[in-house]
Amino acid sequence: MTTEGEKLLLKPNLPRTRDMNFVGRFHQNYGFEEGLFEYLLAQKEIWGDKLFFVDENQFRAVANERRHLTRDLVVVEKSSLMFAEVEGSEISENAFKSQFGSEPKEVIIAAGGNESREILEAGNSLNMSTKTKRNSSILNVGGIITALKWLPYGPFLAIAVAYHEGGLSNAVKSPSLSVFSGGSNATEIKSCIQLYKYDSTATSLTLERVLITSSFGAASSINWLPFKVKEDGTCVLSALFTDGRVHFFRIGSSSPESKYIDVKSSSWTISLKDERSDSSLPITAYDIFDESKVIVGTIDGAIAEFVLPGFDDHPEIPSFVNYVADSAINTITVGRVFNGHVLLVNTATTRSFAILYENLRQSRVEVAYTVSDLPPRYHEGYRIFIYPDSAETIGYSFARHPQQKQSLLLQTELVSSFHTSEFLNHPLAIVGNVAGDFYVMNIARKIIGVPKAHNRLVLPLRIWSFSLETDRTTLRLSGDYVPTTADKSNVAYSFTPHEIGISACAWNEDFDGSSTYAMGTYSGLLVLERLDPAFN
Repeated sequence: MTTEGEKLLLKPNLPRTRDMNFVGRFHQNYGFEEGLFEYLLAQKEIWGDKLFFVDENQFRAVANERRHLTRDLVVVEKSSLMFAEVEGSEISENAFKSQFGSEPKEVIIAAGGNESREILEAGNSLNMSTKTKRNSSILNVGGIITALKWLPYGPFLAIAVAYHEGGLSNAVKSPSLSVFSGGSNATEIKSCIQLYKYDSTATSLTLERVLITSSFGAASSINWLPFKVKEDGTCVLSALFTDGRVHFFRIGSSSPESKYIDVKSSSWTISLKDERSDSSLPITAYDIFDESKVIVGTIDGAIAEFVLPGFDDHPEIPSFVNYVADSAINTITVGRVFNGHVLLVNTATTRSFAILYENLRQSRVEVAYTVSDLPPRYHEGYRIFIYPDSAETIGYSFARHPQQKQSLLLQTELVSSFHTSEFLNHPLAIVGNVAGDFYVMNIARKIIGVPKAHNRLVLPLRIWSFSLETDRTTLRLSGDYVPTTADKSNVAYSFTPHEIGISACAWNEDFDGSSTYAMGTYSGLLVLERLDPAFN
């Protein structure tokens, strides 16, 4: 007998959704989940007229009325938190700068026909409100931004930074930034995780703490564990490093005397060993399953589950190891659907899979692969996986039939970063590419919004654009809004300078400043903006 969970993954040969009305499309894409039809109708009313920003006051109101659902966070007792304190030594700011350098960045800020040339020292920020007429600021983090993520509650932003003594051009080709190199050369690559506190009133970031993680290599992705500690603001941050391990860092509410901690040992580490030898088996991808579990992918094509400390007597031993392909796992994304979980697994070959977690061996379908290394994002409200379905496009697939994909955005430049809200679940997506362009778009207008004759692709708005001046050192940031067509784009470069590529972006996941996002570049410049015009 087929269970409800197994019904999540439908078989191929489905009719074209554009030939169906809204009710028919709903039944095909969502099944008969109780209450979801009425919820999506409410979503259509709330978000159908929103193009490029979140109305924060309305958003908070509809969330309080439960017309818009956010992801609930588990509240835990501090005494039940089984992650040890981070072991390390405190160093001075001067010692930190001696390791990471302090090169200034020269940037021209242009908007509305006006320009201003600014020098940003490492660690310094600049409010751009008067220069761009937008509630924004820019920060020089002092290195290559490799990943960033907002705390799902509270005003904190974690930024993973790498630094190469030979500069960016040498860093991008350094074998120390790859898990295939078998380890990191700490004398060549330095890395840290910078923790900032966000002030929504001033749209600014204040550095709270720096964890120097050079002994682990550089971080390729970071995630906060999805829980709140009842007593105080203690939280746990995780990151995948080039040493092939996932490290966890317990971050307390009380700050040490020094902001800069040279980490010797993380709070907890997930690692695997090769069954055929005593050597370590690098982890190449991971995602947070829930507050108690993590799913990882390995370089030899396996996925494994680890139960975190406090939920298992032997958290160092994986609950299962399941081989899915004969190549490295590029990305893993966990989607919570109905009463089950779908794992979307992309490999380094032309094979990708959607796997029902509750039935790993039998409930599996092969899905269209992607050449992009960017991890898909799961939008729980709309039950969809959003991902670059090729190097230059953004598409989505419903968790109910992930083998079918549809396009959201088509560009002619390589998509280098994108993000959708993972906890607040609003439908706005941000997308950056290697040509320095940064876009925002409303995915709800594709799924539940506009008539089917006009929703082949979503109309994006370019809100920022980086370029490199002829002196090859000065960056230009254009803050003019530029409407674009959804199905084509002018090719700006036959090749792109490393400095202008958008390396990471993320939405704020707190209601206080819910229209705020952060966007970082390979050159180390971070742009912060609160989009809601009511707060300009």
